Amino acid sequence: MISQLTRELKGIGATDLIGTVIVVAIVRELGPLLTALVVVGRSGTAIAAELATNQVMGEVRALEFMGIDPKQYLVLPRFVAARFNGLPGPRYFQIVLESLTNHDVWLTIFKALAFGAIVGVVPSYFGLAVRRASTEIPIAASRAVVAALVGIFLCSALFVALG
Repeated sequence: MISQLTRELKGIGATDLIGTVIVVAIVRELGPLLTALVVVGRSGTAIAAELATNQVMGEVRALEFMGIDPKQYLVLPRFVAARFNGLPGPRYFQIVLESLTNHDVWLTIFKALAFGAIVGVVPSYFGLAVRRASTEIPIAASRAVVAALVGIFLCSALFVALG
């Protein structure tokens, strides 16, 4: 992509724009989008399958009988995990701010949070929607990934339209 872009920009005498275009195309758009796609393909399937299995095995009902809200107990940790990655916040911001503008940084952070929420919540919904049959588990996992992918693409389009 970089070589093709350089050749095209050279043709119109605009090679000075290569850095800006790379930041916009890769850092703002493709980086968060491709990361979300990989995470939803891997983790979305696992979340939906695990929660569907919990539902089929009666573990979700058991939590309800014990007075524990299954959504709060099972879904909330998956959503919160999308926010915290173990890297101290100030160090993360220092590294990113040295390389990008504030606009790029905030846009990327908001995208990561939005995509992370989709990856945590959508598969959880499909996993918990399974009732009793174990044959529903792979169906729930597949539907969860497709719905999360659609959500990520729609969210990405919304970010492009807004920003």
